[in-house]
Amino acid sequence: MNRQILDSLIQDESIRSLLEKSADAYWLSEIYDYNLGISNNEQEILVRLAVLYSTLSLSEESKNTKNLEYAYKLLLAIKIEDSNYLSLFEKIAGIDEVDNTLLYYFLLSSIALKDDNTISARINLKQFYSDNIIITEDWKGRVLSKILYALILLIRKDNGFVDVKQALQTITELQSEQEKFEENYLQNFQYKEEVKEALSLLALYHTSKAVVETAHYLIDGYSYPKRIENVIRVHIDMADKLLGNTQNRLKDIIKIISNDLKSICQNSIWSHTAFQDKIRLLCEKKSQSGILELLPSQRNALAQKMLDVYANATILQMPTSAGKTLLAEFNIIVTKSLRSDAKIIYVVPSRALVNQVYYDLKSDLSDLGICVEKTSSAIEIDPTENEFLTCDKIDILVSTPEKLDLLIRRKHPSVNDISLFIIDEAHTIGNGQRGARLELLMAILKRERPNAKFMLLSPFLHGKKDVMAEWLGGGNTIQIDWKPAEKLLIGLKNHKTKHIDEIKYELLASAYDTSFKSETKGAFNNPYKLQSSSEKDRILEFASKHFAETGKTQLILCYGRGTANKRAGFIYNLMNSFVETEEIALVRKYIDDEIGKETTLTKYLSKGIAIHHAGLSDEAKLLIEYLIREKQIKYVCATTTIAEGVNFPVSSVFFDDYRKGDTVLSSNDFWNIAGRAGRTLVDNFGKIIMPFHTSKSEDVFKGIIQRSSDELASVLAELFINENSVRFYLSKENGIYDLVREYSSFSPLFQYFVHLLTTGQNTYAMEVEDLFKDSLQYYLLETEEQKERFVQLCKSIYQSIELKYSGTLGALQFADKTGFSVPSVLKIMREKSQNDIIANLAGWQPNVMFNKRDNSNLTEKIKVIATLKETNLGTDSKEAPFSPELIAKMVTAWVKGDKLNSISLIHPSYKTLKDDERMTEFMKKMNDIRFKTSWGLSALEGIVKGNQDEIQDSYIPSLVYYGVDSEKPLALRMLGIPRSLSFSLANIIDGDLKNFSYSSLRKKIKGLSASDWDNFKPKKSNLTGDEWRRIVEILMK
Repeated sequence: MNRQILDSLIQDESIRSLLEKSADAYWLSEIYDYNLGISNNEQEILVRLAVLYSTLSLSEESKNTKNLEYAYKLLLAIKIEDSNYLSLFEKIAGIDEVDNTLLYYFLLSSIALKDDNTISARINLKQFYSDNIIITEDWKGRVLSKILYALILLIRKDNGFVDVKQALQTITELQSEQEKFEENYLQNFQYKEEVKEALSLLALYHTSKAVVETAHYLIDGYSYPKRIENVIRVHIDMADKLLGNTQNRLKDIIKIISNDLKSICQNSIWSHTAFQDKIRLLCEKKSQSGILELLPSQRNALAQKMLDVYANATILQMPTSAGKTLLAEFNIIVTKSLRSDAKIIYVVPSRALVNQVYYDLKSDLSDLGICVEKTSSAIEIDPTENEFLTCDKIDILVSTPEKLDLLIRRKHPSVNDISLFIIDEAHTIGNGQRGARLELLMAILKRERPNAKFMLLSPFLHGKKDVMAEWLGGGNTIQIDWKPAEKLLIGLKNHKTKHIDEIKYELLASAYDTSFKSETKGAFNNPYKLQSSSEKDRILEFASKHFAETGKTQLILCYGRGTANKRAGFIYNLMNSFVETEEIALVRKYIDDEIGKETTLTKYLSKGIAIHHAGLSDEAKLLIEYLIREKQIKYVCATTTIAEGVNFPVSSVFFDDYRKGDTVLSSNDFWNIAGRAGRTLVDNFGKIIMPFHTSKSEDVFKGIIQRSSDELASVLAELFINENSVRFYLSKENGIYDLVREYSSFSPLFQYFVHLLTTGQNTYAMEVEDLFKDSLQYYLLETEEQKERFVQLCKSIYQSIELKYSGTLGALQFADKTGFSVPSVLKIMREKSQNDIIANLAGWQPNVMFNKRDNSNLTEKIKVIATLKETNLGTDSKEAPFSPELIAKMVTAWVKGDKLNSISLIHPSYKTLKDDERMTEFMKKMNDIRFKTSWGLSALEGIVKGNQDEIQDSYIPSLVYYGVDSEKPLALRMLGIPRSLSFSLANIIDGDLKNFSYSSLRKKIKGLSASDWDNFKPKKSNLTGDEWRRIVEILMK
């Protein structure tokens, strides 16, 4: 009957208009103080529609997603705190002796549960306070009210077990009140009515028992002694029988409660996770930190056989913050259960993410007896890392693709026998040279580790995911679209005249969300007196004031490091007050100490404004990321490198620009950053804000968001598409070098072919063909004719390289081991034969190379490194030519532990810059120098001192990378100890370093006393021993 009434009602144009207004209110109330602007009569219709949609949706056995969505949005449009809406709700849906606010939140949360929208409900229920609820003295109303109140607490689960225990206490109070209230209540009725009321009370008692048992199940978890679904059913069935054919309203409410309880149990972290002992232990650990239910995305993935042990590959596409890490941990545990000595490599795209993933995995899995370790940030392996990676029994190794590639090429024992490769952020396979290296690394892993399985994780892998799964040996492709927060794409303008000051907005549909009509736009009065003059600045000023909330972080995405610094200063000047936390003060003190002077970076931090870009030290970035995760930072001004390097959630993102380098942001980059907006269980909406201050800005942003993520493609596709050009270059004498210059994907492909040549020197022609049939591009091609052409092209490239370098097998092997191209290796080999300083083994001692009084040795080596195309050493200054002598001085000062500010003054191109610009540009360059110099020195030293079969690892490259001058401080740097502290703290390593491991050193540091920290703190430091202890505690995580 209700369905017919509803179908009839929505034919009415005014009703449809009201439905659309309530849907608009759902979005627009997130942008400004939106008022539906409807009459009292329309308010009543709105409430009636909300109740009608809700009761219909909750009474139906099946799930009607559209009706549930309407019901939820209509209920949210009711401002229940408004007395007029409250009285209307009472008139239409009220139950005698039950608080109307309580009843409203019961309906709202029940609708959300049925629609699998629990996360949103839990956020909305944070506004539900017991102080606002009136519990009647009427016993029957009191029992029902407390059952509903306890149920809402079980749905909300705020602070983990706190709400669950409060729910139990609520029902316990009822039991103690029974004697006081029940008899008096029943005396108000004649005998016949008294029996009926007694039966209804018994029905409610059984319902309360079902609530109590559900609470016990959530608390007890796997130790709960019965099957909870049966327990709930027994009590609800008894309640239903006791009510008989009377009191239909109460029967309907008990049925809704029953469905809610079943959903709570099915969604719990205990449901469907009891099949493996260590997964049970992990879930129990998670519950102690307040996680009592799996996210819909996680349940959905498990239901789609994500843990299928027969699959060689599992490709999991799931939005940012939707719970991929826990699912990866489940897969790790299952892999370990099938083979106790199984080893897992967890690959992440950046060095910054290595630290974060390592910490997350270690926090979750170390108590389960699973050893998690990470590779160092240095691109090379030195003897210390080599020892550490082999002396501990490592179960999971977290690494970048580049470091894993090196370990594979060097045949390092830590990567010999791998059961599972987890490739995080797998969409980076399409990102230029880095993507090319990842794809070709996966091709090597697939070929040389045939028994290993793959798990690919990504927020988006647009295109032929099934083909990729087939390429990796066949398996399971799972696409999850559930998001922890809805994305709200907002274009803003500020229209200001002498008489008007308004904010114009447009809500935009994207390739991923078409919830909006094409014209969802409007305007509202600007509530702020903006100080800025340009429209773009006014939009940023408005957004920074309007969308920033206490305890939430706003990301301002900037074009370049300089702009990020300026935008931070812009917001700093707008802010009046901010309560600085102790940890912000500590981080500010550390950064000033590290640099050697006060900076605006730390000045901005005092108001909760952080800068994040390549112009910061590793430690400064890690500490800022920690503050963001701890919800102590209000604004982060960052560059697009944040998309590749860090994974911290924010509530809103303001795109200050649409450019990245010389081009417009790619769809992948945009969505990778935008996808971070909206924190699980914190935000209902992730706001993505774009300034439409010019028509070009508006057009470009709209163009970006209308594109979906880039199609899955192989790096070899570029060469196949340009086959004629490639064959022309191959016909030339030095055409291979031209190919390297012409096509970005050719350089890593060249290295891949070098690896194939050196590992298969006696490979027959048919086997060569098979190598290319094993590539991703071969699988992506659709016709046999295309596949044959592709194989022949690859053979031609392969044979050209083989022919050109057949007489220089040693160079090929060095190229494979070092990652440098064959031409660069040949250049180094010539230098070795012609340059005595390079060839002299005595010149490779740290005390000779890093000599402040005489830099000639290091200078000569930097001259050689600078000629290699891979290093591209030089300065960013157009005024100053490249100076090997100055670079050598900077590297030596860095290795000797000098303060960053004093090192920045060595080079005249930085010395003349203003303080903030100098430190930003210098730090960017120093990061670049230490990375490229350490890599170059490694290749140079390896070729000078080693042989092509086995490169001798050395400390030199890592000393340059980490900025220390001996092995013991270096070992501490690998653990995350700050550079200046590592020199003095190295005294804790008594005796031979070989007697220590990563884990034993960590244990020793954690065991230091307060007096130890006072003794070991650097002499010229402004930090106390206890402050150093706290900094180390954060960084070693």
